[in-house]
Amino acid sequence: MGKIIELNTDLRNLIAAGEVIENMASVVKELVENSIDANSQMISVNLKEAGLTEIKVVDDGEGMTKEDMKMAVKRHATSKIKTKHDLFHIGTLGFRGEALPSIVSVSIFELISTTDKSGYRLLLKNGRIIEEGTHAPTQGTSIKVKNLFYNTPARLKHLRSTNVELSKIVKYMNKIALSHPEIRFTLINDEKTLLNTPGTKNYLKVLSSIYSLDIIKSMEKFSGKNAYFKIEGYFAKPFFNRSSNKHITLIANNRMIYNKSLIKAIQDSFSTYLPIRKKPIVLLKITVDPLMIDVNIHPQKLEVKFTEERSLKSLIKQVIQEKLKTLDVIPKITQEKNKPPKNESLDLSNTPHKNNSNETYDKPNQSEETPPNNHYVKETFDMPMTTTTSKKEESSFYSHPKLPYLDYIGQFHGTYLLFQTDEKLYLLDQHAAAERIRYERYLKKLKQTNINTHTLLLPMHLDLSNEEILLLKDHLDVFKPLGLTLEVDTNNSFKITEVPNWFLKNHEETFSEEMINFFLEGKDLNVEGVLNHLAKNLACKRSIKANKYINKSEIDTVLSNLNACDNPYTCPHGRPTIISFSTTEIEKMFERIQS
Repeated sequence: MGKIIELNTDLRNLIAAGEVIENMASVVKELVENSIDANSQMISVNLKEAGLTEIKVVDDGEGMTKEDMKMAVKRHATSKIKTKHDLFHIGTLGFRGEALPSIVSVSIFELISTTDKSGYRLLLKNGRIIEEGTHAPTQGTSIKVKNLFYNTPARLKHLRSTNVELSKIVKYMNKIALSHPEIRFTLINDEKTLLNTPGTKNYLKVLSSIYSLDIIKSMEKFSGKNAYFKIEGYFAKPFFNRSSNKHITLIANNRMIYNKSLIKAIQDSFSTYLPIRKKPIVLLKITVDPLMIDVNIHPQKLEVKFTEERSLKSLIKQVIQEKLKTLDVIPKITQEKNKPPKNESLDLSNTPHKNNSNETYDKPNQSEETPPNNHYVKETFDMPMTTTTSKKEESSFYSHPKLPYLDYIGQFHGTYLLFQTDEKLYLLDQHAAAERIRYERYLKKLKQTNINTHTLLLPMHLDLSNEEILLLKDHLDVFKPLGLTLEVDTNNSFKITEVPNWFLKNHEETFSEEMINFFLEGKDLNVEGVLNHLAKNLACKRSIKANKYINKSEIDTVLSNLNACDNPYTCPHGRPTIISFSTTEIEKMFERIQS
């Protein structure tokens, strides 16, 4: 007898189960997607112990005959595709024919379904039918999965805690509900309702079943299209954000998908609007010809690939960034309900102060004459700022819609400028504002099509490792549009012969290294990314710092320059430049009115 044998059906099903069924969320996913493919209008998921004891999925879909029910639990049996042509025109969520037999092999499985006026029931264990017979007719299909992984203890051992496993199911149900707002979804665990959507085709209604009312109120709709793709969706204003990208939901042709490249494009769209390491809340729906999307590359059909993906990423960035530019994203600071303000003493002295960037703001020399109404400020600009504001500039500023008309009233800790309107108090972080102004000035300068350069009298040499040299050799031309010329000097060295004129004197080597390190850190090799990275560093790290008193006219100039920015609301790292307190909230803090 030869060494190679054909595996029996039971073993093949167990192997398939290991690939397709990772946990309870995997079971919920496969069953719910089958219900969607059955044209259901209502899908209910009822769990016991996060699904470990029992998962029950009930729908009102088309149902199955007795013959189809018995066929459905066999491997590679499906109604979704019949020919090779169908494989490249997939319009359903399930099509492999592996899910049900995989689940059956690792659970006690009950299937009840109805077509017309007759119902039928199957009960399976170890992949075999142990009971069957007629059943009272009910519209659609009901599947009950009990004692999942009872015969595969190794899989049980690797499951996480009940709450962790339940969170995976909730995450999936949230996203599948967003991909099919026309279906009413219900999720219940141990008799507690976790999700209940209306099934009214309204995305905001579904989002309101997932997020708080404040987030829903902040949601902004966006849409756009190009020759290949149509996109639409919603995002929360940037001051509502999360620490992971789990709240970025991608839908392609009504299929919930995962694509790292598209998620990165969305995150890049919010660059400088979000704090470092924070992610946006986004729902993105993509419509595309089925021939331009490959959904057959992952056992669970999550990861997909797009033809013309670069075009799609460009469209996403363009649409979201254009929408962001139209928004007022000044954070509104509110007093928490039922929580009294802290009873802290006010420090009104001119004491040294340290801001979030760990830069010390020393108090001014008291022996110096300080003119009235002058205010100490940490100046971080390395390009000269105009210190006077013309009538034309002032008129332009106050008529501009991005920032309201702000009446200056004072300064706090040499860092925050205070302004008022009829209804609100505003605090402006002058350091963050300076970074934003400088960032946008540098970015515009860097994006100039004709960058003036000069040749170095003595080329700068860079000693790099063999790995770094290999990474750079194929990308030397990328630096040329930025005004930086690199040439191979020896096998283990590069030399820089030409640099842009905007490089600060005596900082040429540092700026050059910033450009090169951007590539060596594995960032996207594109000019846009390099320019954005450099502009941030030039605005924040490489600025010449000097203490300076500024008067009211200079403050108006800071405001005018900030208001002229594409995004005056955050610094390049996403921290707010300006925040506001409503009169009502301030009165609540002082208990002048009841919360």
